[in-house]
Amino acid sequence: MLAIRKGEVEPFRQLYRRHYAAVQAYAFQCMAGPLHAQEVTAHVFAGLLQQILAGESLVERRHPGCLRPHLLGNVRTTAITSWHQEPETLSPDFRDWVAAGSRWPWGEDGQLALAFERLPLSAQRLLWHSVVDRDAPALTARITGLAPHAVPDACDQARSALRQARTDLYLERLDLQDCREAIRRLAQRPEAPPEKELAAHLRACSACMSVYKDVTRLDKQLEAQLPVGLLGWWTGEPYLRAKAAIPVPLNEPAFLARLVERLRSDTRAEPSYRPRARVTTDATSNTANTANAANVANTAPGRHRRARRELPSRHSGATVAIGGFLAGVGVGVLLLTACQEQPGQQRPPVPAGVTSVDSP
Repeated sequence: MLAIRKGEVEPFRQLYRRHYAAVQAYAFQCMAGPLHAQEVTAHVFAGLLQQILAGESLVERRHPGCLRPHLLGNVRTTAITSWHQEPETLSPDFRDWVAAGSRWPWGEDGQLALAFERLPLSAQRLLWHSVVDRDAPALTARITGLAPHAVPDACDQARSALRQARTDLYLERLDLQDCREAIRRLAQRPEAPPEKELAAHLRACSACMSVYKDVTRLDKQLEAQLPVGLLGWWTGEPYLRAKAAIPVPLNEPAFLARLVERLRSDTRAEPSYRPRARVTTDATSNTANTANAANVANTAPGRHRRARRELPSRHSGATVAIGGFLAGVGVGVLLLTACQEQPGQQRPPVPAGVTSVDSP
């Protein structure tokens, strides 16, 4: 795991709390038991944290407007890897789906999913959380960045944009004039019952009937087609019931708690700043003091003799002037003579590394 910084912990915590119930519920649809589902959930969120720390994009190109399908897709992929290792850990239905080749069950023509991908990213995110995942309005507001009171109107606008994108997509590949006229009339009043002539055309044309179902029963069609088109494996109501029963986690995941504790330990262990020049001087002084101590140990005891040994140990550069050096020797001789003439007086030792006013 990459190193984590303080500013990256809280954003991940927010993502974890917003998407945990959905990821865990989808893992329940793939795995045979709660322990295996929890392992898959932890693996998916650890991978999300890895992406955040590495500075990678949080979403795939397949659905760049919404993080939730990306996480659910990672759950499916992680569960599929268990097929070759421990197939008994998969739920029976999911195991049968994997054994059949993990095929996308395209029940419809898939045009609604293509129209969904034409929408702005903000509209995709809003429709997924409000229609497909049926998240609470407060959670949808936090995820989309909208004010809670603005969510209903924004959802209506996103639905209108999806209806228009669906009819436009159909008209682009349509050559029959009768069909084009019928769809134009349908787009003008999608919620009104079709007129007698339009109803007769819809009964005779299965392609236009499919468009009619998509634009007039938008929420139901979106719930049925979109997650299947994006994820392949989808259980619908069982997933939504499981998600509604999972509470928002109060504690952070174990792997994040370990990383945060490691971050705190690294912060406490950081050494205090010491200037490089001072460190070099201290090291030189310590070396000199060690040598002085060895010299004193090899000589006869006595304070005067110890002081005399310590005086030359004052640190000086290699380019000291000769005159200054001789002056320092002269001062040492005078001090020694003074000490010998007054044996009752003791000269305090000169601290190592301190330069006297006579030194150059």
